[in-house]
Amino acid sequence: MFNGPSDARVIEADALLQGGGGVRADPSLATARYEELARAGSGEAACRCALLAAYGLQRPQNWEEALDFLLRGAELDEAFAQGQLRVLAGATGENWRAMRSSIELGPLLTARKLERLSSLAVVGACRQFAPPAFAPWLIARARGRMEASYVTDLATGRSIQDETRTALFSPFHFLECDVVLAVLQQRAARLTSVGVEAHEPPNLISYDPGQKFDLHYDFIPTDGAQFEEELRVRGQRLWTFVTYLNDDFEGAPTHFPKLDVSFRGEVGDAIVFCNVRRDGAPDPMTLHAGMPPTAGRKWVLSQWLRDRPQRLTRRNAGSAPSCE
Repeated sequence: MFNGPSDARVIEADALLQGGGGVRADPSLATARYEELARAGSGEAACRCALLAAYGLQRPQNWEEALDFLLRGAELDEAFAQGQLRVLAGATGENWRAMRSSIELGPLLTARKLERLSSLAVVGACRQFAPPAFAPWLIARARGRMEASYVTDLATGRSIQDETRTALFSPFHFLECDVVLAVLQQRAARLTSVGVEAHEPPNLISYDPGQKFDLHYDFIPTDGAQFEEELRVRGQRLWTFVTYLNDDFEGAPTHFPKLDVSFRGEVGDAIVFCNVRRDGAPDPMTLHAGMPPTAGRKWVLSQWLRDRPQRLTRRNAGSAPSCE
């Protein structure tokens, strides 16, 4: 499963897009390089162009253009583009043009309405938030790159490993994302009116039997000097989306003890909750835990939406993922 380019020319353009390592960022030049390489026959560069079009980076967001670039990559025999087209179209085979033509953007980019699960806090279920083919694609992309989870130390504001969270996770920073993830972020944006530019990198999280994440909050505390810089630069976490990617496990609901809510979705279902009240203050009713499976391995996709734009093009140094 593709997790990075092999074309040295694309890797060079990636360095221009992000900067760092002695290379000064020049996103405009990087975008021009990707387009030139795609025209010259690089399927990997076509995938990069599709990513930029889907996220609206260095160009207006254009989903038709994103799909056209995936088609270009697929016809150049780029397996990563072909896989994405199959997932987005919910199809099999190799008729790339038919797949591209079959994709209806309205239904693809729009999630169902929330089903409220509590009257005490904004917590709801979004059924089939991820279309059927999305889940196995995301799990396959995360396998082999899972790592130990971190939590935020409330005393220092730093990211640490702790026995309160034993699940594994795999972050997808911008150049590790794809159009499939972009679709889910667009669905979340439309559901909450929080633009994708304010989303943290998506995370795949997995729980083996006994692994868990004890009771915690997703909001950033506002009563300590150790979090002032993060709140100033990255903002508050407004929303959390946790999408279930499989159901062949036992137990492991997402549990909200103050709300008397325990949620375990079917494949593609998401639990969605607002971490703050109407006045913007953290909502203590959103205390929750990721309970351990008793059998099987649980996979979820977690997404956090903040109240200000995030850096899309490079790995963010900041708070640890603290959800589910």
